[in-house]
Formats: sequence, structure tokens, C-alpha cells
Amino acid sequence: MKNKGDWMLLLAAFIGGGGFICLKYLLDWGYDPFQVIFGRFLMASICMCMVYHKRLKKITKREWKVGGILGVLLAAMFLLMTVGLQYTTPSVNAFLVNIPAVIVPFICWGVFKQKPSRNCFIAAVMTLVGVSCLSLTADFRIDLGAGLSLLAAVAFSLQMAFLGNITEGCDAVHIAVAENLFTLLVTAVIVTFTGWDMPPLTLPAFGNFFFLGAFCTAAYFALQSAGQQITSPNKAAIIITSESIFAAVFSALLYGERMSLRGYLGCIIIFAAMALAEQPAKEGK
Repeated sequence: MKNKGDWMLLLAAFIGGGGFICLKYLLDWGYDPFQVIFGRFLMASICMCMVYHKRLKKITKREWKVGGILGVLLAAMFLLMTVGLQYTTPSVNAFLVNIPAVIVPFICWGVFKQKPSRNCFIAAVMTLVGVSCLSLTADFRIDLGAGLSLLAAVAFSLQMAFLGNITEGCDAVHIAVAENLFTLLVTAVIVTFTGWDMPPLTLPAFGNFFFLGAFCTAAYFALQSAGQQITSPNKAAIIITSESIFAAVFSALLYGERMSLRGYLGCIIIFAAMALAEQPAKEGK
């Protein structure tokens, strides 16, 4: 299939966009951020081990090591993102977390000596402008929720940059399984110290945990791992940014959030940035 990696990443972004609403509901129902993340990755790890249990013994030492690095970065990203979501709306949280397009090219340039194309720099600036349209207050301040979401974006950018550069020769499914298990381990340790006392697990809560774990985590990172092995980190970061747009749509439909005209303008700018980031690949044909 033409641009198979791009389509995998776009599907991951679509699925991930719905996850922000599930997270917000669980936080509204009294679960703290650490419990939400632990429940999410517990469900994801169970699903992945059920599906891929025959492949667990085939995971190499290198894949466990790479998965461990990515898992720690992923845990940091989700902790910052979920705590930030307590203090802001789903769409603002999603847009800020999904600005790796601004950060990844610089990480790849500084760490892996991969100089981005001119279009990637322009697209990164456009993405930053688009995100600013949605997230900045009228007096151009960034509140606590937005600040934590931006730090989550840095952790996510590191995860994406490393995923695109240290997984050569690794199996995408093996990486996704190892990454999820290490993230589960990190969050389990945190919940052990912060407390296990949580609200009753109702059917709606279980449904949200299941969707977060099975689809927004297990399926999402399997698609991301596979997609990034055949798509450059810079381009992947732009595509994943569309997750924030899907989150804004889901938030309006399912959570009752309403975006301003400036927010819609930000969506349009980010879509334009995505199209521009794809331009170099088309020119190289």
C-alpha cells in the first residue's frame, strides 16, 4: 500500500484522539492521574500479552532494552499529560501534547545529526502557531494545565525521536509490548507510593479503561511502532499532531466542549502544516 506508514500513524492519531475524552471522564469520576495511567497500561498489557503471548519469549535483550528506554519516556509523558488534563480541557490538553512536530526535528538534529528539510522547519512553526491559537489565554499566559501539557509534549517528542532512530532491526510488536510493560511497571511503583484507594469500578469506568487500554494504548503504540519504522520521525510527528484535531472533534461531540473561532483557525493551520511536511517525500519520487 502506498504510504502505508503514514496511514498507520493517521489511524493511531484517530484512535488516540478519543482517549482524551475517556481520560477526562475518569478524572471527573474521582480517579487520580496515577490510578488512571496504571489502569490504562494494565489493560493494555493484558490485551497485548493475550494476543502476542507466543512472541514474548522471542523478545531479544536489545528489544527489552529499547522498550525500557521508550517505556520510561512514555510513562513521563502520560503522567504529565494526565495531571495536566485535571487543570484544562481535553482539546487544549490534546493540542499541546501533540506538538512533537515542533520539537522532534530539533532533537533529531541535535542528538542524531539529522538536519530537517526547510519544509519541516516551516511546518513546525506553522504547527506552533496553530497550537497557540487554541491554547494561549487572552493575555497570552499559559496556565498550570497547559504548562504540564507542554512538558508532556517534550517527553513525547523524545519518545518519538528515539523510536524512529534506535529501533532498527527490532520487531515493531516486540517493541510495543516491551514499552507497555515497562510503562506499567513504572506506574505500578508510583501508585504503590501514592495509594490504591480509588472509587468503585463501575461499568462505565471499566468501559473507559478498556477503550484506553485496548485501543488508545495497545493498538495505538503497535500502529505507531510499525508506522515509524517506514516513516521518518519528523514526518511522523506532523501526522501524529492530527490526534489533537480528532480530540477536539470528539470533545465537542461527547464532552460538550465548544471551540472558539481562533481554535478552529488553529486546526486549519495544523492541517496545512501536515500537508507541507509531506511535500519533500512527494518531490523525491
